[in-house]
Amino acid sequence: MTRERHEYPEVDDLLREALPGDLPADVAAGMRETIERFRAGQMKIRTPASAWLWVFRRSVLAALSFILLVAGIILQGAGAPSPLARRISSIKTALETYEPIRR
Repeated sequence: MTRERHEYPEVDDLLREALPGDLPADVAAGMRETIERFRAGQMKIRTPASAWLWVFRRSVLAALSFILLVAGIILQGAGAPSPLARRISSIKTALETYEPIRR
């Protein structure tokens, strides 16, 4: 919504002529109040600080993602075997050396 309230007297006159006395005065006043509260809620602008906070959070997450990606590439390129991989390979070699037992 815009901050400015546009006045259209010809439209207002047309509505008054087309709908004479349809609404009681208290109902019309209640509707005006509701509309004004709605407009006031819509007119609130996010503060620039919250926008900068959102951008800051997104950039921090992007930087962390990039760092984790680079760390994964470096660890993969280093070729350092993990203890789990060593255990699994030792079990595989031990199983290959055993001959099947025949009865």
